[in-house]
Amino acid sequence: MSAINVQSDQSGEGHPGNVIRLVMPKGVDITGEIAETHAARARSIANGSLRPVLLEISGVGSISRDARAVFTSSRTSSAIAVLGASPVDRVMANFLLGGDPPPCPTRFFTTESEAMAWLGSCPHA
Repeated sequence: MSAINVQSDQSGEGHPGNVIRLVMPKGVDITGEIAETHAARARSIANGSLRPVLLEISGVGSISRDARAVFTSSRTSSAIAVLGASPVDRVMANFLLGGDPPPCPTRFFTTESEAMAWLGSCPHA
């Protein structure tokens, strides 16, 4: 399995504080196991509170139904911005968001600045 990139971004002027950034490994098929590993790290960072999440899916191979179930059942997210760069990423995001209704506001973006601005505008982010 590729390295897990899960971090908390508390840096930026104009960025919402406490954003949890989940970066899916490029070229990898995202399975339920990979998704759960990322989700567990996010839960650890959130430490029981609701936090905005930036979920980067650029260049992933595929997203399984099990992975979709993990991401859409998250109870640590106040809002989820799904970030991708290509039309294929948009298709992946549509699959990701097309199952059960997500537990919080969720949208797809092609630029990080728009995603972060939206996360900052969400009432509970």
